[in-house]
Amino acid sequence: MHAIKTVDTRGLEHAEKERLVFPGIEALQADETLRIVLDFNPVPLEYLLKAYGKYEVAKEKEGPDEWILRVRRIAPPDGQKEQLRALLRELKEGEVSAETRAGVKTLLESVDAKTLGVMEEELVKEGVGPDAIRKGLCDIHLEVLRDSLVAKRQEVSAPHPVHTLMEEHKVIVNSLHELRDLLERLKARDGFSALGEDLEKLQDIAHHLVEAESHHQREEEALFPELEKHGIAEPPKVMKIDHEEFRKRKRKLYQAAHNYQDYDFPRFRDKVLTLGEYLVEELESHIFKEDNIIYQIALQTLNPEEWEAVKKSCDKIGYCCFTPEDQKREE
Repeated sequence: MHAIKTVDTRGLEHAEKERLVFPGIEALQADETLRIVLDFNPVPLEYLLKAYGKYEVAKEKEGPDEWILRVRRIAPPDGQKEQLRALLRELKEGEVSAETRAGVKTLLESVDAKTLGVMEEELVKEGVGPDAIRKGLCDIHLEVLRDSLVAKRQEVSAPHPVHTLMEEHKVIVNSLHELRDLLERLKARDGFSALGEDLEKLQDIAHHLVEAESHHQREEEALFPELEKHGIAEPPKVMKIDHEEFRKRKRKLYQAAHNYQDYDFPRFRDKVLTLGEYLVEELESHIFKEDNIIYQIALQTLNPEEWEAVKKSCDKIGYCCFTPEDQKREE
């Protein structure tokens, strides 16, 4: 019988909790269990781990001041280790086929960290670079998690508040993709005259990002308080911290784009690249978490009366300039 390990995260900051919990979970071998002691309702963590498909998750204790979550890694079926080893050999060639990626994604849902470590060592001996192995597996791991979450996502129709927020996310993500492409072009420019239409495009993108403020406000003042009433306080707290970081950078990007004449070009380019690259990477990741974890937990937690209260609060706060009209109508 495997020993049960325990990690106590009470009183730690969010980043410290993550550094303690996730490596502990990832280090679990087949049939090993980790007890996680928390000072908040771990519904999001439980949802995330169940979506991953390789852990058995159960609550040992539920509040009000302490929650204990038991996480057991499910043992992989016989024969999977050799399958994984054969599939990973393709990394030696530097290219992995779509068929192989699909096979690896299926296997990674249940293969434990120790098995992957052994496979890495064997593949390195065969000449596969360790960086290539880790990069390949990391990318596929992320795909597994993203696909699992998206596949389990519950959809709602307009004008439900979650539908509105997700439709706005689509617009914001499109702006981020436009910004990413613009930043790539900006790297090669040597003066304001060389920007052409990209300067006006940058101003439009910065405007849309700043205009998303009412979107964040509706989350913080209408949705998150309802989750907190159910003891789900840690995820809203983390999302609000993210929002503050985004606000600062969006305002600075807007200021730089609309007052570019206050800068010499190298300083302008460096400032826009620094701010823009942060927003492209971090805001899109934040949106994915909200769409596939936070909103999904809310849909499973709040009752119709609570959603009606959320909708009324959203209407009172107001909507973005890019919110689809059908999202604003009364239920």
